[in-house]
Amino acid sequence: MSGSSATRVARRAAAPLLAALALACGESLPPGTAQFTVGRTVVRTDSTLDLVGVVWRLADTAHVPPRGPVRHWLGALQTQLDDTAFALARALGPTPVSLILETWASPDVPDTACGLLAPGARRCFTGNEALKGGVRRFFAAARAFGPRTAPVALEGLNEEARRQDLADVYTALTRGRALDSAVISYSGYADLTFDVTLARTLSTLLTTAPVDPSTPRAPRYQIFLTPDAVFPLRSYRSPGYVWQALIHQMTHAAVRRLLAEHPEVAERSFHLRPAVEGEMVRSGYPAVFWDQALAEQLARAITLRILEAAQPTVTWAARAEALNTNMALVPWLEDALQRYEARRDSFPTLSDFAPRLTAALDSIPVDSCKAAPNPGVALIGVARSRAVVAWLADSSIFRDRGLAVGDTVLTVDGDSVSAGGLLLPTRQLELNWLRHLPVELGILDIKRGRNEYQVRAPVSYVPRPIARVASQSRAAALAQGKTAGCGVNATRAWPRVARRRTIAGSEG
Repeated sequence: MSGSSATRVARRAAAPLLAALALACGESLPPGTAQFTVGRTVVRTDSTLDLVGVVWRLADTAHVPPRGPVRHWLGALQTQLDDTAFALARALGPTPVSLILETWASPDVPDTACGLLAPGARRCFTGNEALKGGVRRFFAAARAFGPRTAPVALEGLNEEARRQDLADVYTALTRGRALDSAVISYSGYADLTFDVTLARTLSTLLTTAPVDPSTPRAPRYQIFLTPDAVFPLRSYRSPGYVWQALIHQMTHAAVRRLLAEHPEVAERSFHLRPAVEGEMVRSGYPAVFWDQALAEQLARAITLRILEAAQPTVTWAARAEALNTNMALVPWLEDALQRYEARRDSFPTLSDFAPRLTAALDSIPVDSCKAAPNPGVALIGVARSRAVVAWLADSSIFRDRGLAVGDTVLTVDGDSVSAGGLLLPTRQLELNWLRHLPVELGILDIKRGRNEYQVRAPVSYVPRPIARVASQSRAAALAQGKTAGCGVNATRAWPRVARRRTIAGSEG
């Protein structure tokens, strides 16, 4: 072997060692680094996903902020906006970030969602394959669009910028106690592993739940860390943000296992659903399945307990954010978890603590206020501005007015059903149901066969429970209910003039 060849071989062999030494010393990551491993967590970047995010963010130019990198991307690609990739992105409508990321992670996994609809009624819904197919076509077009971006240098999308993001996240994860070990130790689930991708160009904005941008798929728990919507350029430079965002997602892995092993926790706490779902929906969390709503509150509580021990300086902000979005169960769950922490010899894992957790949920006090009843309708998005009734509760007032499972819903109270993801339209139904009832009527425009109809359901307000937190007294909660219907602005919109037929018997 020649001297030069031997030198090249020696350099190639030494490269991994040098990278490891650089990581161990906490220095900047070596050039060309695309991922690193800390404990049981792999963190990586993906240049193709970055490009997909750029195209997706520029598809709706009306929502491009007036300054920042997205505005610069728009200026650089202004003459390229007629490309098929942008047209396919616009065709998806107001698609949430979560659907983009879930499809990216598992493009061939059927779009199915399962959960607890009512006590004893656990259902699975599917049928959103047409929309997922559109997302996959958009991905293919965005990849093909890549070469057209070569002549322009898109701000923040070069190798150096990605390496800096990785270095920032590495610093956050190696200062003090390892984040993944904190979650594993707290939950007792020793076999958890995490795969994190920095979704650098996919800010969550208001299209999905904050700090919770995707639903990971088994068996590996895949997490997409998106930048903060308010400070997208500096998100990864903040160890507090990285810790809070990642620990919340990692905690969801533990909560998912807990509820899978002990479904009775969700079953027995179902009575709390009306007390919290309305405010959760307005914060971006779909209220179709109770176990998903409970899991979010439980994940918030566990996140706070872990942060209290490992990163107490950011705990107050996380707790304030939880209460501001009416995660009203969090204080009670935190109280129960403190008893779990005090007796880990008796409760090695969260699953062992499940009976005590169920008892704690049973004891949460609730007050009542006056509000609209739950509409009892679950919708599946099948295309842009079209959703299908997948489930109808026996108590739903729409059932008596002629609505049937299988009907195609076009609008809710005059607002278009933008089917941006599986079950997402139900979120809009809940929003309209609670906040925009025209003269106390719930109106669905539907299509049955070739004909379009209206289903009008008059609303009779009923006492509805509201979870009491430390800042709520019974008198305050009742006064709030009298003036604003469970804390919701009770302003009514004037009904729109209908020019469609009404299903027989559905006139109020």
